[in-house]
Amino acid sequence: MTPAWWNILTRELRDLWIGGKGLHLILLYTVLLGLYSFFLASNVEVNLLPRKEMVMEVVKAALAVSLLISMIIAADSITSERERATLEGLLLTPASRRQIVFGKYLAAMSPIPVALAITVPYLAVLSKGEPVFGTATYWLFLMGGLLLPALAAMGMLASIWCNTTKISMLVSFALYLLMLLPAEIIRPGKIMTAAEMKKAMVFQSINPFDAIIKFLGQVLVFEKPPAEYWLYLTTPVVLGLVVLVLLFGVAGPRL
Repeated sequence: MTPAWWNILTRELRDLWIGGKGLHLILLYTVLLGLYSFFLASNVEVNLLPRKEMVMEVVKAALAVSLLISMIIAADSITSERERATLEGLLLTPASRRQIVFGKYLAAMSPIPVALAITVPYLAVLSKGEPVFGTATYWLFLMGGLLLPALAAMGMLASIWCNTTKISMLVSFALYLLMLLPAEIIRPGKIMTAAEMKKAMVFQSINPFDAIIKFLGQVLVFEKPPAEYWLYLTTPVVLGLVVLVLLFGVAGPRL
């Protein structure tokens, strides 16, 4: 008598974590984060930076890579069923279309708590007992929770609308790179026209990852009160709501 979405979720979690791609991606994430932290700790120039900036770099890398993992899993969730010819059988079960999407959506978000928990020991080592460790750990989980719904939903939308895993992965990577590689970069000393500045400001105002990085920079590095910069957090929240409405609004008919 359990809900249909719960049965979908448990099936997906079993496939992900018992020798599946979720476990493999988390192991790869652990190795990459360990190498990144080692190079940060052993680099002479980086060691001259304040400890807060070094911790900030690890937080940024952890958020970027862990969220990509969730996006990859979400982008593979529906298209893999199509390619294995198991989607038709799944659609014939008593589960509604939205329940199927909801169960797979929750499963795609499951690696994030594990990945962020793995990051905590690295932050503890790099902070060397400074108070920034507690603050960084708190904001790492909170910001990851804010960004996760939107990025996982983007991957799910790509998986629903694309017919093959290859195409859904390419679409997801393109969306992801748009958040990491801004078209226009505003930096001190760069001469920009009014049109370029306008495009850059529009892009940054709708970029959730950029908003999170700005917020963390003020809170972690400059130790400013979070209440003064809460407007930065509206971008990922609004984007998450919009993408979730699109996901569950079109999930049934398209699926």
